[in-house]
Amino acid sequence: MDALSEQAARHYARLRDICDEIVRSGNWTQVGVADARFFLAMYMQALLLRLATLQGEPSEAQRAFIAHLPDVDALDVAHERDLASLAHRHRSFAQGTPLLLRCAGACDRKDGTRIAKGFASSVLTILRAFAASFDGCLDERESAFIAGYERTLSALAGPLDGAPHAGEACPATETAPKEENAAQAQKEQEPETLEELTAQLHALIGLEEVKRELDTLINLIRIRKLRADSGLKVMDMSFHMVFTGSPGTGKTTVARLLARIYRKLGFLSKGHLVETDRSGLVAGYVGQTALKVQEVVRQAMGGILFIDEAYALARRGAQNDFGREAVDALVKLMEDNRGDLVVIAAGYTREMQDFLDANPGLRSRFNKYIEFPDYTTDELMAILELNAGKQQYTVEREACAVIRGALEQMRPADRADFGNARGIRNTLEKLVEAQANRLAQEKGTLSIEQLQTITSADARAILPGKEEEDDDRALPCAAHGVDADSGPVGGPGRDG
Repeated sequence: MDALSEQAARHYARLRDICDEIVRSGNWTQVGVADARFFLAMYMQALLLRLATLQGEPSEAQRAFIAHLPDVDALDVAHERDLASLAHRHRSFAQGTPLLLRCAGACDRKDGTRIAKGFASSVLTILRAFAASFDGCLDERESAFIAGYERTLSALAGPLDGAPHAGEACPATETAPKEENAAQAQKEQEPETLEELTAQLHALIGLEEVKRELDTLINLIRIRKLRADSGLKVMDMSFHMVFTGSPGTGKTTVARLLARIYRKLGFLSKGHLVETDRSGLVAGYVGQTALKVQEVVRQAMGGILFIDEAYALARRGAQNDFGREAVDALVKLMEDNRGDLVVIAAGYTREMQDFLDANPGLRSRFNKYIEFPDYTTDELMAILELNAGKQQYTVEREACAVIRGALEQMRPADRADFGNARGIRNTLEKLVEAQANRLAQEKGTLSIEQLQTITSADARAILPGKEEEDDDRALPCAAHGVDADSGPVGGPGRDG
């Protein structure tokens, strides 16, 4: 056994010890899953398969490494012919926060240990040892995968350098100021580079034209800063924007990500997003609306003010409506504070024209219009599978076919009510409920695969019953209880 394999074996032994400590603490019994060590074997094999298949079918040496690292070959890696297919079937293990890490975090909170850090550090050490074992170095894809997974783990476990292992007590922190700890935690959770943030933008499903528009804006701001730093003139421009499109098409998520990008560019000082709508800007008495707008703008300074359904501020035919007072106050504040404030007004394409007509100064201040198109069926299905994977579910192909068929049969009016990504979020929740009802009828111990798999029976169960089939079988609409910030897409979420 070479040095890297020995290193991986040592850290796997540490992971076993952590599993034992989780079981002793009582946290694992609440999960309702079989043996923790067997679950660990499945998790690590699935994670290593994901890493190994980045370049295609794994080599026989990689197969042997993955098969023999744990005490038991839980996924039968040694005998599986198609490892890429095996990796795909168990891909949910490589998405989202690992169940064992969440249990380790619960132990830390209960017992004052820091085994979550030990778990995360050992997992990353094994990944790096595996990637370097076969060619002596990590290529670009491997490095990106491991770096991304480290961010996933550290979001729960915290910074991982020098992390202690099972049984090590957490050092006292009472002497540290709470404000300093909070600021440090926020700093540690922030993406480190502009490249990482733009990669998150480009990881969103669909939105290709939106991404091109935003790339242009980002490039413009970068070059403006270089010109200013070089003593050259910088043209006076407005960066307020209008986002148009249906609900659930990603407007809020893109705005939130853009705020963070602008901060990295030095264009905004804080990079946060303040969301509001008519109710947050309009008061019920004369003179109070302007004060309310001023307060919201004050909160948004240094970031982006996102006004959802902005057209509601300009209702046609309404007498004594204070929405127009809010618009008038907003126009002045946008102009006075544009050095450290970006306002994004969002809403349906047609209705937003009423908003822009509400004040002569609006069109000159909103000089960038970005349309967010509805998702295609292929994009909605990609979102469904991605969201399911993040929650450690796998949607069978037959189930996907049932959902796809329901989407394709939707009439235009039903598709509008469905809510794009929000509708898919609602669909996944209904699928999980249907799976729970089906599994509750099963006898005996449920396997990991059963707990993870959503079947065609689950998909059919969420469609309307036969008595409604004459009126098209359709999926539930987003209006049926889905929150506004569904965030159901690749990388960062994408919502309304």
